[in-house]
Amino acid sequence: MTNSYQEFLIAQKQNPLNKVLGFTLVGLAVLSVVSALFVSLFFFIGTVACAVLSYVLYFRKTVVEFEYTYMDKELRVDRIYNQSKRKQVDVFDLNKAEIVAPEKSYHLDNYSKRDVQVSDYSTDEEDTEEIKNYVMYYEGKRKILFSFNQDMIEAIRTGIPGKVKLQ
Repeated sequence: MTNSYQEFLIAQKQNPLNKVLGFTLVGLAVLSVVSALFVSLFFFIGTVACAVLSYVLYFRKTVVEFEYTYMDKELRVDRIYNQSKRKQVDVFDLNKAEIVAPEKSYHLDNYSKRDVQVSDYSTDEEDTEEIKNYVMYYEGKRKILFSFNQDMIEAIRTGIPGKVKLQ
């Protein structure tokens, strides 16, 4: 049993469509206020609806970060919204992992034709020098996408050396 502990926090790339949707709803709310003042109070309902929708769909989840915590062959994934609200989304017992490899690794060729549930806890960006995208096949039923730095993947590799591929 390893006593390795590692944490890694990474921000998910913001979807520009969500930003457009959020500001469109705010614009509609402002237009509804003006319409309510000059035309009819009926438009006040539209103001409230647009304001609530913009909060729920955009402003509540503007900045999304993932925090990976590795300890004793267990990987926890937390989602953090706007640097204030934290939600634990998944816990993985890495003994049940089949393989952990870079996203474009030839080691994943045998797994690619499986019909599995996909969970994406990555940044949605291309690999950089510091951060690489990894894929983990878990219990034969799931494919999980991560973005790890070198320290995190080395800690995981120490815990399950035969299952982690670096290329």
